[in-house]
Parts: sequence; structure tokens; C-alpha cells
Amino acid sequence: IVMWYDENIKEYADITSKINTLYCKHYNIDFIISHEKTYTDRKPNWERLPLLLKNLKNYDYLIWIDADAFFYKDSPNITNIINKYKHFDFIFSKDINNTSINTGIFIVKNTPYSLEFLKKWAYDKIIWNKRSANEDQDSLIYMIDNNIVNINNDNHHIVLDFNVLQSFDLIQSSDKPYIMHMAGQNKKYRIDTASKYLQSLIT
Repeated sequence: IVMWYDENIKEYADITSKINTLYCKHYNIDFIISHEKTYTDRKPNWERLPLLLKNLKNYDYLIWIDADAFFYKDSPNITNIINKYKHFDFIFSKDINNTSINTGIFIVKNTPYSLEFLKKWAYDKIIWNKRSANEDQDSLIYMIDNNIVNINNDNHHIVLDFNVLQSFDLIQSSDKPYIMHMAGQNKKYRIDTASKYLQSLIT
């Protein structure tokens, strides 16, 4: 499981990283946290791509999670999803209301194709120029909409329904997704929500 954040969001990312550490320890999953910057001209959310490229060669799969998201401690092992969809290079999640894609969590298989696609997404100038409000997420959507690198062919990707991998609400029942993603929320909400959840795990 891979996560990146900088000083600007450290107040809540330090908390979500602690929660994710507990999840990873529970299932004996390596947890990679980085603060290293690669780009000089892009927003921080782009940093996930070179970080994934750097580490993919060392693993069969990498699972990206945004710093404003955390795994529920009692969620099943994420390898269940991997095993179910093992024929795909990328496993993405739909956005709320099952519209488009939200990259708060996605899974990458170590294949030559995945490396090729990540490099295109990370560094291609045409893709970079197609960015909009959500930057790297919108660039991915552009690539899928236009079948860049034949992403829509040969089991290269699947997009799971919203509420399978992630939701934007804190769910207490047993029937919940793998992660709580605090997408679009302010810093106070993220700090308070993550802090309360972490406290519930250690008391």
C-alpha cells in the first residue's frame, strides 16, 4: 500500500497513515509512505505516479491510497479484490453516484503494460496538457475516454462500483467498503474524523 503527502496536509495525513499502518500490520502488507517530491511544476497529487513507478518493480501489486483516506481496520484483506480481478492490470473505482472515476484508491499489477501506462500518465506532455481541475485524475479519465495505450483493450483495466473500494461517508456497519475517503472535505473535518476513528482503534 502506497501513500504520499507533504507538510501542507501533515496534520491529517499523519493520522490517516497511522490508521493505514494498523491495517497493513493486521494483514502483513508493506506500507510505503513518501514525502519526496519529483515534480517542480505540478500539484502534489501527481506525485503518486513517479512513486508507483519507483516501487512497482519490487512488488506483484501496489495499492494507491490518498492521504485523506484510510482503511477500515476490520475491512477484509485487500488481496481479496486483487485475487478476484487478477486478470486486470489496473483496478479503479468509480466516483460517487457511479459517475466517472475517483483515484482515491486504485490497484496496479506489476506488468510491462502497467509500467508503460504509468509512464505515459506521469510524463507525456500531451496528457499533461489535458489536465483540468482534478489534474491527474482528469488526465486518467482523458486517457480512458480516448483509449490511450489501448487501455480499454485486453483486460487492461476494470472500474468497480462506488462503495466497493471506497465511500465518502464513515460507515459503521459490517457492510462497508475498504476505505473511508474524505474527498472534498475541509482540513478540520479530516483531522476530526480520522482522529476519532484512530482513537476508537487504540482504546
